Amino acid sequence: MKNVHWKQLLPHVIAIVIFVIIAVLFAKPTLEGKVLQQSDVIHWRGMAQDLIQYKDTHGKYPLWNNNLFGGMPAYQIILTAANPVSVVYAHPLFMLFLPKPIGFFFLLCISFYFLSQVLRINPWIGIGGSIGYAYASFSAIIVAAGHDTQMLALGYVPALMGAIWLIYQKKYWWGTALTALFSALLIAQNHLQIAYYFIIIAGFMTIGFIIQWLKAKDYQHLVKALVLTLIAGAIGATCNLVSLATTNDYSKATMRNGTLNLDTTNHANTTRKNSGLPIDYAFNWSYGRAESFTLLIPDVYGGASNGELNGDSHIAKILQQKGVPDDQAAQFAESMPSYWGSQPFTSGPVYLGAVLCLLFIFGMVYLKTPHKWWILALTIVALLMSWGKNLMFFNEFLFNHLPLYNKFRVPTMTLVIPQFTFPLVAVMVLQQLFFDTKDKLLAILALKKTLIITGAFFVLAILLYFSFDYAAPADANLKTYFNQLTQGNAIESNSIYNALIADRRSLFATDLIRSIIFVILAAASIFFYLKNKLKATYAIAAFVVLIAADNISIDRRYFSDKNFQDEDTIDDTYFKSTAADLQIMKDTSYYRVLNLTQDVFNDALTSYHFHSVGGYHPAKLSIVEDLLNFQLRKQPMNMQVLNMLNTKYIIVNNPATNKPEVQLNPNALGPCWFIKTVQFVNGPAAVMKALDHFTPKDTAIVELADQSLVTYTGTADSTATIHLVKNDNDILHYTSNSNTNGFAVFSEIYYNRGWKAYIDGKETPIIQTNYVLRGLSIPAGKHDIVFEFKPASYYNNIKIAIGASALVWLLLIGAIVGSFKQGKQNDAA
Repeated sequence: MKNVHWKQLLPHVIAIVIFVIIAVLFAKPTLEGKVLQQSDVIHWRGMAQDLIQYKDTHGKYPLWNNNLFGGMPAYQIILTAANPVSVVYAHPLFMLFLPKPIGFFFLLCISFYFLSQVLRINPWIGIGGSIGYAYASFSAIIVAAGHDTQMLALGYVPALMGAIWLIYQKKYWWGTALTALFSALLIAQNHLQIAYYFIIIAGFMTIGFIIQWLKAKDYQHLVKALVLTLIAGAIGATCNLVSLATTNDYSKATMRNGTLNLDTTNHANTTRKNSGLPIDYAFNWSYGRAESFTLLIPDVYGGASNGELNGDSHIAKILQQKGVPDDQAAQFAESMPSYWGSQPFTSGPVYLGAVLCLLFIFGMVYLKTPHKWWILALTIVALLMSWGKNLMFFNEFLFNHLPLYNKFRVPTMTLVIPQFTFPLVAVMVLQQLFFDTKDKLLAILALKKTLIITGAFFVLAILLYFSFDYAAPADANLKTYFNQLTQGNAIESNSIYNALIADRRSLFATDLIRSIIFVILAAASIFFYLKNKLKATYAIAAFVVLIAADNISIDRRYFSDKNFQDEDTIDDTYFKSTAADLQIMKDTSYYRVLNLTQDVFNDALTSYHFHSVGGYHPAKLSIVEDLLNFQLRKQPMNMQVLNMLNTKYIIVNNPATNKPEVQLNPNALGPCWFIKTVQFVNGPAAVMKALDHFTPKDTAIVELADQSLVTYTGTADSTATIHLVKNDNDILHYTSNSNTNGFAVFSEIYYNRGWKAYIDGKETPIIQTNYVLRGLSIPAGKHDIVFEFKPASYYNNIKIAIGASALVWLLLIGAIVGSFKQGKQNDAA
C-alpha cells in the first residue's frame, strides 16, 4: 500500500488515549503501588495458597488441592497446561499491558469500540458508547468485589459480537479469524456463565440476521455465515479444551449436578438426586420487579447494603442529637443497611445510566434498522430472567428446560445483557441521528414520543416513591438491635429506625431528581441539534461527556480510592499467622484443622495456612456438600466424622481473651488406618444415615454395590500397620504390612474422575468408603501403595488444544496476508 491513511487512524489513536486516561484516573492508586482490597480475591488467595506453594517448590501447579474441604480438584482455582502457541498470550495486548484494574476497564472500552467500528459508527460516538458499556455500575461493583474473571469475560463480549458481525457482513476471512480468537479469549477467562449469556446474545442476533437473509433470499450466504461462525466458535472453544473438559468432568461430581436428599418418610432409605443446583439456591439473588428501575434511577432501593449513608444522613443527625460524637455517628450510619430490596444483600444496584436509558428508548422509536427488534426482544427476556424467583412461572420453566441453565445461579447477573444492548442501541441511534437524518421533523416527533415514554417511567417512579414503605425483609432484626442499643426505650429505638426509613426515601428522591436532570440535558442536546442551535460535533461531544459523567459518578459510590490498600496492609489484615496458627504449625505431621472462629464452610483464610476441613468454593464436590449438610452443619457436629477426616486441631474462640486458641483432638485417626469390620448398606442415603452412629476407627461403611471389590473377610491383624510416606498433592505414597488380607481407609476425599491406586505397581480399585473417603482392599504382606491423580480430561486434551491454538494464529496470518494483497490490488488500480 502506497499511503497509510493517518487521518483515518487518528480518531482511533485518540480513542485509545481517552480510554487509557479515564481508566488511569478511575483507578489512580494502582500507579501509586496500591492494590484493590477485593473480598473474592482474598478468598482466592486462601484457596490457591497450597497450589502456589507447590509451584514454588516443584515449578508447576498440581491438579489436586489439599487445603479445601479435605481436598478437591484445583481446576476452578488455578489451571495451566503447557501450550507454547496459546492465544492467551494475546490477552495482555488487548489490555495494553496495563496493570489491574486499569487494564480491565480499558479492555471493555476497546472491545466495545471495536464493535462500534465494525458497525461503521462514527469514532466519537463509539467512544461514548464504549465508556457507557465499560463504566456501567455493575462493572465497578464486580471489580471492587474481586470478580476479575467475570469482568474480563465481559471485556470480550462486544469484540466477539463484532467478529461474528464481520462474518455476517460477508467479511469472511477476518470474521472467521477474529471469531476464533475472541471466542477463545472469552472462554479462557473461565467465567462460563458470562460465556453462556453471550451465546444467548449471539442467538438472538443470529435469528435477526436469518430473518433478513431469508427475506433477501440470500440462502448461500446464510449457510456460509452460519457454518463459518460455528466452525470458528468451535475452534475457539477447542483452544480451551483442557479447561472445558476438566470443568465438565468436575461438574458431574459437584453440587451443581445435584445433592443428596434423604427421604425420611421412606423406610427403604431411598435417595433422590436433583439434577443441577437446587432452584431456591440458584435463585437466591433475584432482582425485584420494581427494582429494575435502578437501570434508570440507581438508589430506588437504597443502593448497597451498607456504605451509602454518612454524617449528613438522618440517622447520623438523630444520633448526634442524642449526644453521640459526630465521627461515631457517621461510622454507625455508614454501617446501616440502606438497601431494602429482596436480595439477601448487595454491593450496589445495576445502573446503566439515565442518558443511555433515554437513548435506548429513542432508538426503539427512531431507529430504522431491523436489528432493533432482536435487541429489544433480547433485552426484555434478559430483564425477565433477572427477576428469578420474582417471576417464577417463567424462570422455573427456563431453569427446568433451557440446556445447562440450572448449572448457574444469581439471576441478577443476566443484567449484563442490557448493559451491552443499551449502549449498542445508543451508538446506533446517535449515528443515524447525526449522519443519516434527512427529515429533522420526523426526528423531533420521535424525540417527543421518547420523552413521553421516558416521562411515563418517571411518573411511575414518583408513584412508587410515595407508595413504598421502605421496609426491608430483615428489618425485624434491625429493630431488635435498635431496641437493645437503646436499652429497651421504644421511643428512642423507633426514632432511630424512622431516621433510617427517611434516609432510604431520601436516597430514592435524590437519584430520581438526578436522573431527570441527566435526561433533560441529553434530550436538550438532541433538540438543540435538530433545531440547528447546536452543531453535530458539539452535540456528540456533549453525549460523550454526559455518558461519562452520568455513569462514572455513580461508579464512584462503589469504587473509589478507599477500595485500595497497601499490599502489606492486606497481608497483615487477612493472612498474618495468629498465635494459634503458629502453635499448630509446630506440628509438621499430616493433619487437618477445623477453625470454629470463622464461618467454617465459607472460610478460605484457614486454607491459606492449613489443610482445612472447611473452606470456600462456589462449586464444592456434591459428596462433601452432603456431608456438611447432614453431619457437620448440625449441632453438635458429628465428632466421629471429624475424627475420620483427620481433624487433629480445632481452633476456638477464648471468651476470656476474645482471641483464638487451639484444642487438640486426640481421637483424630491420622491419614490412614486398617479397620476391623466392613458394614455394607444399600445406597448412598443409607451410608449417610449410618454415619450418625458408627466408630470409624473400627468400622468402614461401604455401599452394597461395591461388596465384590472388598476381599477382606473380617479377620483383622491387630499388628497390621499402614503409614503415609509422602503426600505430594497429585501423588500419595503409603507403605503397609499385615499378616492377613485387610481393608484400609484413607483420609482423602473420594473422587473417581482421575485418581488411580496401585499396590506394588498393580492397579487396584478405589472403593468409596464412609461416603466421602477412599478405601482399598490390601492383601497380606508388605506393600507399597501409590495413589496418583491423572485425570484423562486434562492429559488427553492438551495436544488438541495446542493444535486449535495454532490454527487460530494461522487464520489470523491468512487474514493479514489477504488484506495486504487486497491493499496492493487497490493501490495498483
